[in-house]
Amino acid sequence: MAGFTAKQVVALTGVPYKRLDSWANSGFLIPSIAEADGTGSRRLYSFQDLITLRTAKLLRDAGISLQGLRNVVQFLRDTHGMAQPLVHTRLVMVGDEVLIVQTEGDLMRVLRHPDRHVLHVVVDLGRLVQALCEEADKLRAA
Repeated sequence: MAGFTAKQVVALTGVPYKRLDSWANSGFLIPSIAEADGTGSRRLYSFQDLITLRTAKLLRDAGISLQGLRNVVQFLRDTHGMAQPLVHTRLVMVGDEVLIVQTEGDLMRVLRHPDRHVLHVVVDLGRLVQALCEEADKLRAA
C-alpha cells in the first residue's frame, strides 16, 4: 500500500473525519501523497502525515486553539523552512504557550527548573512514531 486512506488515518490518529477534511480543505494539513480531486477521488496520506496529524491532535486535546496551532505550524514553516514541522520538532506546552525545543540542553533546563515553569504536555515524537508503526502494521495485517 502506497499510503493511508482517510478512514485508516482516522483509525490511526484519532482525528475525526470532519476535522481531517476541514484541515485538508483549508490547506492547513494536507495529505502529501494525493489530495482529493473532485467527487469520488481519495486523499492518500503518508506515514509522516500520520505523525503530523497525531501531534496536532495531541496539541488540540491539550488546549491549544486551532489558530494557535496554525500559528505554530506557520512560524516553523516560515522561519525553519520545514514542510512538515510537527514531524521534525520537539514541542513543549507551558501554560497556554507552545515552546520549541531546539537542543537537548534546552529541554533539560526547562525540566530541571519546574518551579519556573509548569509543563503540561511534552510531545514525545519517538514514542508517537513507534505507536503509529505498531498500529499501522496491525491495520495492514487485518
